[in-house]
Amino acid sequence: MLDKLLRTKTSIFIYLFIFFSIGGFYISFFPPDEPKYVDAALRMIENHNYIIPFFNCHVRFDKPILYYWELVLFFKLFFVEQLIRSGHDFLGLIEYAAKLPAIISASLSGVYVCLLSKRLFGDEQSAKLSVVGFISVLFFFYLGRAVYPDMSLILFELAGVYYFIENRYILGWLFTALAFLTKGPIGIVSVGFTYFLYLWIVKRSSGIKEFFSLRNGMGFLVFLIVSMPWYVVVYKLYGMEFINKFLIYHNIERFTGAAHQHPHSFFYFFPISVAAVYLWWPFLVDFYKALDFKNKKVIFLFVWFLWVFLFFSISKNKLAHYIAFGFIPLSVLFGLAIEKARNSKIKAFSMFVFEFILGVGLSLYSYKQGMESLMPTLFFGLFFVALTNILKEPKNVAFYKALMLSVVGFVLLFQFEQFRPEKHIWKTVISTSLPLFEYKINNQSITAYTRRCLSEVRDPSYFNSLKGKFFVYTKEKHLNELMGHFKILGKFQDKGKKTVLLLVNNG
Repeated sequence: MLDKLLRTKTSIFIYLFIFFSIGGFYISFFPPDEPKYVDAALRMIENHNYIIPFFNCHVRFDKPILYYWELVLFFKLFFVEQLIRSGHDFLGLIEYAAKLPAIISASLSGVYVCLLSKRLFGDEQSAKLSVVGFISVLFFFYLGRAVYPDMSLILFELAGVYYFIENRYILGWLFTALAFLTKGPIGIVSVGFTYFLYLWIVKRSSGIKEFFSLRNGMGFLVFLIVSMPWYVVVYKLYGMEFINKFLIYHNIERFTGAAHQHPHSFFYFFPISVAAVYLWWPFLVDFYKALDFKNKKVIFLFVWFLWVFLFFSISKNKLAHYIAFGFIPLSVLFGLAIEKARNSKIKAFSMFVFEFILGVGLSLYSYKQGMESLMPTLFFGLFFVALTNILKEPKNVAFYKALMLSVVGFVLLFQFEQFRPEKHIWKTVISTSLPLFEYKINNQSITAYTRRCLSEVRDPSYFNSLKGKFFVYTKEKHLNELMGHFKILGKFQDKGKKTVLLLVNNG
């Protein structure tokens, strides 16, 4: 089955598209970041302004424009604006449309991983198995289904590196421009530094001759034509405000630590990297033994991972998926080494016991949290995941376990929707014209779904000045702070906190 699915570039793309589509439907957007992109793209459609992104009625200079355009395209194709305003979406097309840029980017990235492996090592089988490595890295497993620009960024960075290695500079610069339009300067740094590493390690070249070649000059011109117009237009509209917020704050100051958004220690990515290759754990020693570190191309791939890891470890502000680009070369190395690995009875039994105990533990935890309906899926789902460990070939263990985890994860998230507030509040608010307020809580997904610009109310006396009926969303522990007559319309779980939706009637 594995060989048939990965037979051609087309079959690889089709399989990956189906694989990453698992879990793409119906699951509500996860705050804080997913709904920000959704809300901004919807406001572009509503306001016919496709240049400046807004979230919650405020300009959002966090990221460049390309990812918002991707969302706009699929929102229009699937009539997402109309579905949002109707309050009905039985098929979950709103969420699927929002995830399609990531799904398609992940599918294409898998194809480029295969192409890169074949270009470097010329082995068809290793190239196909590198796709298995790609889908079994938990970063791509998640980012390929998330409403984040990172999967699009990784695709453009990977394609840029691939085409530079192929000496197709115009295409290399084109994809670098797309990366720059997706997430800013990091797109240029990632492609450029990785390519120069290839020249220095594999070609034993300084890169000076390639940099000053005519083809590279033509490619750089393409880069400027594609990437710069949006930056120039926004600078003309907002001047130094754009430079200060986007370039200085969200790039330079977040790297140096002057901005404190996600501060973590230098060692933050060490355990995350180990967790990211969870599906490879039984075979890591085999991988190390199988790889020829005298091969310059193997060294290049390892150094590619290392520079990404160290670069973001030095950065003062970190999020787990920042180092995902560094796991592209590890996926290629997986393809080289996996067939030389062996799955012994001890490995299989150890992982089976671990995952079985994990299933039992998570089942008990869900029971204690009052979510008994999740227990069968957690227990039996992880039991069947654990059974994949008995497969003889390690490549099949990784392949089928990734598939099983996708299905189990989707079922769990689908069941968990009954405890989440977003869809319930969306349908309740859309069916009325009543105002909605958030009291001592801030759920960005509610902004995206309800199409309301919301601000967090901190003073309970504010509600005493309001007349008529209105909704209040708050944590359950704050109920005793609210005066007046109210009715509880629903109880939920929001980031581990018990929350409620109230209908307040002030006469």
